[in-house]
Amino acid sequence: MNAPHYLITGAGGFIGGALAMRLHAAGVKVTGVVRGAPPSSLAQRGVPFLRSTLEDLARETATLAEVTHVVHVAGDPRFGNGPHYRASNVEATEAVVRAARAAPNLQRLLFVSTIGAVDRAADDPCSAPLDEASPLHPTSDYGRSKREAEALVQASGLPFAILRPCMVVGEAMRANSHLAVFAATALHGGLLARLDLPGALSTIHVDDLAAALQCVAEHPEAEGRVFFAAGSPVRLGELFAWAAPHSRRLPVAPFAALLRPVIRWLPFAAKVLLYPALVADDGALRRLGWQPLHTGRAMLEAVIERERRRINPDMAPGGRSVVTGAASGLGRATAMALHARGRRLLLVDRDAEGLALVLPGDPAVERLTCDLSDEAAVANLVATPVWQSGPIDELYACAGFGLRGAASDLSGDRQTAMLRVIVGARLLLSQSLIPQMRARGFGRIVWISSSSAFQPLPQMAMYAAANAALLSLGEAMAYELKGSGVDLHVVCPGGMQTPFQARAGVKEVEGEKLMTPEAVAAAILGGIAKRKTVILVSTRSHAMSLLARLLPRALSVALWGRLMAKMR
Repeated sequence: MNAPHYLITGAGGFIGGALAMRLHAAGVKVTGVVRGAPPSSLAQRGVPFLRSTLEDLARETATLAEVTHVVHVAGDPRFGNGPHYRASNVEATEAVVRAARAAPNLQRLLFVSTIGAVDRAADDPCSAPLDEASPLHPTSDYGRSKREAEALVQASGLPFAILRPCMVVGEAMRANSHLAVFAATALHGGLLARLDLPGALSTIHVDDLAAALQCVAEHPEAEGRVFFAAGSPVRLGELFAWAAPHSRRLPVAPFAALLRPVIRWLPFAAKVLLYPALVADDGALRRLGWQPLHTGRAMLEAVIERERRRINPDMAPGGRSVVTGAASGLGRATAMALHARGRRLLLVDRDAEGLALVLPGDPAVERLTCDLSDEAAVANLVATPVWQSGPIDELYACAGFGLRGAASDLSGDRQTAMLRVIVGARLLLSQSLIPQMRARGFGRIVWISSSSAFQPLPQMAMYAAANAALLSLGEAMAYELKGSGVDLHVVCPGGMQTPFQARAGVKEVEGEKLMTPEAVAAAILGGIAKRKTVILVSTRSHAMSLLARLLPRALSVALWGRLMAKMR
């Protein structure tokens, strides 16, 4: 019999990645199937990857000739409704079955389904756990697509097994996924979390699920069978109490008891909140020898802590924090503020000498010198071993410069260099980090813009235009990233006591009250804690934002043109 060789679809995801790392660490040969570049978390561990769509997987004959186990994890895991589930969950499974048929040494095709393929019938009293004999009554298009995919696997004629995980948890789970959302709701003081909800959900840690997948893939008694991977039940009221232990909650169990006679007419979502509707029995799996190592509160602690870090920037994230423009001004002040809060820092600036003077000799501080106006230099920066050596959870992009003068007279090269630093470098650095942030379920990107972003600014036209572009781009990207676990903030400070004015050729106004960079850094962290996408710092910034909305565009340009000519 051939030595095991696993082919794992969705190996770049939460569950598939955990299985790939488990097998690879144990010396089992693994090939992960990915559409694009492999995620850094697995690539750094040397897990081999095959770049292929599922539709083309059957053509990978050389790889399939060695494969003994195909584990199909890929699919759309989000609970909901819509026609897209057919392509992502049914048609994708059809393609994987075709590929499995082309594997001459196949010992097991393992399909990862979901408890959502079962759910409950309308008249089910939700009093007993689900098990493998429970009738299938999926309540969503997601669940129905998984049920259909199960049927495809069962009718394939291949040596198959099916595993139905319940609620899978782990630090890298999606931020908008089931129990992570409940934990965040409690931390935010949401109305739902003010209730001591009696509903319970079977919950399994992703590492225990990876062990269950390997067990079912290899155990001879698993062939041709369906199993639940349930772990242990977690009551929602308990989860709220773990996340926010000092909050008081209204008991709901008596109300739930009163509703039992009319349970058939309750929406399924209400049943989940009030009863153990999504609790399953995984005794069949345990009889194969599998036992979960994570249970109860312990398996959710990492998720709760991650959500605490998301809303509290005073807490250090697990990975590093990058600060650009760190040699002086706001960048330096931000680096110092983060260092005081326990961050591990990666500082970036073109000024190597100035950079060396920031927290010298501290082992928690790394430094990279880079001219962010040079796209090739930025590309080299993100490819350096220092950048790639570990996860980066935060980016504070502070680097920037300004130029005073008529746009028609100033150097075109210098103006485009300014645009590259303020917009281009921020975008490129963010793009290099977002995939790994998404994979970890946590990321914080902070772009420093300016109050000049709110209107055209004669005599500093490119500077204002670049910041306006940055503000617009940041607001749009923040919306695109919602639910991914990556938060993007755009900061618009007013004037600061930094070398910026002198370097840009801007005159200082006598008696002008400029904020210290330290005060601005503190205000940035306060804005993050309030979950603001656009963080306005200083009275000036608020006033300029308001005037931009109230004044006609032509009048605003004329007003600022006169002010810049006389005062700046």
